[in-house]
Amino acid sequence: MARTALSNATFASMRRLSVRQLIYFRELHRSGSFSKAASALSISQPTLSQQLAQLEDSLGAVLIERKGRLLRLTPHGKLLLERSKRVLDLLSATIEEFAELSTGQGLRIGMPSYLSYPVISLLLGEFRAAHPDISPFMIEATAEEMSRMLNEGELDAGFMSLPTPALLSEAMDSLIIWKADYRLCMSKAHPVARRLVLTGQDIAKLDIVLAPPDYHRTHYDYQLRGLRSLGIEPRIVHAEVLTTQSHMQLASAGLGACLISEGTVPIPDDLVLKHTDPSIGSHRLALFWRVDSSNPHLRTFLSAARQLRQS
Repeated sequence: MARTALSNATFASMRRLSVRQLIYFRELHRSGSFSKAASALSISQPTLSQQLAQLEDSLGAVLIERKGRLLRLTPHGKLLLERSKRVLDLLSATIEEFAELSTGQGLRIGMPSYLSYPVISLLLGEFRAAHPDISPFMIEATAEEMSRMLNEGELDAGFMSLPTPALLSEAMDSLIIWKADYRLCMSKAHPVARRLVLTGQDIAKLDIVLAPPDYHRTHYDYQLRGLRSLGIEPRIVHAEVLTTQSHMQLASAGLGACLISEGTVPIPDDLVLKHTDPSIGSHRLALFWRVDSSNPHLRTFLSAARQLRQS
């Protein structure tokens, strides 16, 4: 019958043992001498002798008989060699299985927390259909947080609008997967909404809602430059409003217009998207990834992203 509990003495002996000592013992048997084993293990011979002496003391048995330069295992040593091989082989297989399970969890991919892009849903759907054995683990984050997670290896890849935060490492590679011009989203009740195309003079009469600069400084500056390219100084609404949906709610209430690209979100009936002359600029979404990633599923995902871009 298998033992279900350890005696106090056995538990105390096991606490004094280490995996390192078992590895040293196996290498000594394989090499046949202390000098060769110490060299193979990249340790000093006194260290090897000390560790094996501690192993014998912990087990209360002599494991190796030393006769000159010859080493011979005692009966206790032969038993430990057989059992330690099973223990170390099982531990090695467990470590390798952990690595396989880690890879098998799929990809860790970041997605924007401020806007839902249909192209991301399309890519994920096509990828899962073609590779049902790979399960992307999606993490919603701001651009600033996503940049940090990419830099530190917490994400294999991430979707971010351009330009990216300054803290994103230049070692990243990227692929633009979607692009569309900005439009002014505003209430249909606003007098300016009756115009087919808005000029800089029209937009100068509007309050403009942008995400706070601290949320994504480089993108905020990019949108501000686009508005200023119309020859005006835009009237920016100061509000801690992060998501596109919240921006549209303010527009519905007549508190300001916001920048939206067609095809990104459903537009409520009381709002309208207006073209501008000249264009404010384009909204681009790119997929970023770590070039040093060892995850084999990343290459598969990137291939799917490139195919979608070409279609």
